[in-house]
Amino acid sequence: MKAKVVIALIALSMTVAGCSSPGSDSENSANTTETVNQPVTVEEVAALGDITLDVWADAGEEKTMKILIPKFEAMYPNVKVNLTIKGFDDLMSTVVPALAGEGAPDVAQGNQGYGVDGALVKAGLIRKLTDVAAAYKWDSVFNSGDFGQFSWSEDGSQYGSGELFGMSPVAEFVGVFYNKKKLTKLGISVPTSFDEFAAAVAAAKKAGETPIVLGNSDQWPATHVFGLMQGAFTPASETKDFITGAAGSSFVSKTNETALNTLRDWIKKGYFTKGYDGVSADDATAKFAAGDGVFYMGGTWFAGTIGEGLGDDAGFIANPAAGSGKRAGTGSYGLGWHISSKTDALSASVAFLAMVMDVETAQTLASLDRIPSAKTSLEASSSLLKDMQDAGASMFADSGLTFYLDWATDTMYDVYTSKLQEFMAGRIDASAMMQAVQDNWSKFQESRSKA
Repeated sequence: MKAKVVIALIALSMTVAGCSSPGSDSENSANTTETVNQPVTVEEVAALGDITLDVWADAGEEKTMKILIPKFEAMYPNVKVNLTIKGFDDLMSTVVPALAGEGAPDVAQGNQGYGVDGALVKAGLIRKLTDVAAAYKWDSVFNSGDFGQFSWSEDGSQYGSGELFGMSPVAEFVGVFYNKKKLTKLGISVPTSFDEFAAAVAAAKKAGETPIVLGNSDQWPATHVFGLMQGAFTPASETKDFITGAAGSSFVSKTNETALNTLRDWIKKGYFTKGYDGVSADDATAKFAAGDGVFYMGGTWFAGTIGEGLGDDAGFIANPAAGSGKRAGTGSYGLGWHISSKTDALSASVAFLAMVMDVETAQTLASLDRIPSAKTSLEASSSLLKDMQDAGASMFADSGLTFYLDWATDTMYDVYTSKLQEFMAGRIDASAMMQAVQDNWSKFQESRSKA
């Protein structure tokens, strides 16, 4: 889940510390202008002497770091990694000022979109990684079509293209969990298209089941449900263009209108949990994991709870596609890893990021029930994880991760969640919902052009 974070930006001036670049001929140039033209060697890191590498990470990385950091320190014995783990909200509210201040971490996670990564790029606080990606041939290991979520113009004014400033080895996306036992009992096949999915939920309703379990007291879960509806009808490229601020983009479209009206129709037919606005996401997940309902439209991060509850009866599919046959829906790579523009240990920072992104790390991530974004064969610890890996592969193949709509502006989260709730309750129609989102986007784009 990507949460909304609003950060007030201030003008920042700073001096960037210099160090020699791995594989370069320069001895004194700043690390923001040096080029990394080949993978870092152990000898280059050893040349730094005994150092401490400061790393900031989200709490969700703790298990991964417990495996990777000892491996990194064994490979580079002159480096001691000082890991700071922060909860998501804490990390998002502190990483920008931390990277702007004295004693900035060498490596830190941010978050895609204008709220955090945009602030880091605009203030010159993180180093471009385009050269690192080329040196390590990331485009052959990961789907380069998804790199836009970490790409910016160098002044931070344009999102979605330009230089690469971050990267993540995992993916998080919304799909459809299902109860295998319930489907078998009802004589329903696992849907492979949106039409089949619609028929399946109708059949579940007719049989007296709750077709789709939903808890929306926090408002964001409904955005993920709509994201799947949108992905079935609206090409992923159009949604990504809107989120990244591409000129001429519009949320007001026939396909978005179809998605919204389909959602409203399903609500009227009683396909979702009764009183879903009074149920939390965690409670809804627990209910589904305990056997309530047939389907659950949610993120891969709920797999632990659902898998523990349903065991081998838990299944997962990528968002069923409509006419185009292309899989698309809300999702992205995980929180991006960044290298500070102030680091005086560039080779060690690059080496650390390279280990995080190494294709061999993908199996470690899979063993922790995470979904690697690397294109590689993996062993799955459960049938549910295998389902999610297969779903991820199909989403990557179709470049179907549409990102998160709240990335589009610094206030989109509030507008999107509140207007969607009004729409689902029948207080506004699809046109009003789409126009509210569009107006917020247009106002933001206008303010950026004047900045």
